[in-house]
Amino acid sequence: MRCSTVQSTVGPGDEPCQGTATHLLIGSIRTDEETRETFRDPVCKPCGESYTRRPGLTSRLVPLHIHTPTPAFKNIVNGHRLIDHPEHESQCYDCGRTDSETVFKFTMLHGCPARPESLDHLALTGDACRLDRSGRAKESARIWFHEAVYDRGMGIEDWRVVHNHPVTAARFTFRDREYRLKFDFAGYRMFAEKLENRGRPEPEIINPEHRENYQQVVFHFHNLINKYESKYFATYTPGREDVILHTPEGAICAVLRVELDGTDTREWRLGIVTDAVCDTFGAIADLTFQTRVYE
Repeated sequence: MRCSTVQSTVGPGDEPCQGTATHLLIGSIRTDEETRETFRDPVCKPCGESYTRRPGLTSRLVPLHIHTPTPAFKNIVNGHRLIDHPEHESQCYDCGRTDSETVFKFTMLHGCPARPESLDHLALTGDACRLDRSGRAKESARIWFHEAVYDRGMGIEDWRVVHNHPVTAARFTFRDREYRLKFDFAGYRMFAEKLENRGRPEPEIINPEHRENYQQVVFHFHNLINKYESKYFATYTPGREDVILHTPEGAICAVLRVELDGTDTREWRLGIVTDAVCDTFGAIADLTFQTRVYE
């Protein structure tokens, strides 16, 4: 998303700003002696900081996060989820590599370095298959980690081998999301799985009787608290594209803009918003359906 500034405050001349919008400028401007008009405009940080210094504006900057829906993939080749590219035949949606499908198929290793789930071809062989379950779990974890880190260059963090679990050989984080490595599937295969709600239990649903007629959904989080242990909260109002993160005192501290298709069902849109909120702000502790709107 581009900065909405019509005349760049930092660039030469009167050309529109070409920067990427990373913040939301929130405030009001005086229209006459008695009234002020409110606004919420996406801006780049330099333009936003310039506007906040203007005496006629009452405004402030908050971070803006953009969530774009996953596109339809034309093919998945060697773990790369391919989309069309204007200059090349195909581009991997996750790692950004561009080339023809033939090159993706015959010259690239299996597995996308930006998606742990793409390493789905690994399996135990030979004597490793005859180990006991604990031994197979340990060997699966060793093989998958070596392939992911040393052969694909994935930035795996917080690698933890799991002992005495029937299907989980290890847990790890990748790009601030939690995963587990599952093993002992057909053919002694192993693969990584992104954990729902960042590995935390499912969010508690409050006021489920309003699920069909709610006017707003409020999210609380496991780790977003201030020094007094008061909780931050986010609000989603159907019909609006912004999810607002509030401080415990109610001030806006961040905005998540979710691109939604108006043809989707209400329940489907809420699912997309919930996933985006979890990805952006953290594990969700509870979700409240309410029939009033908090502004």
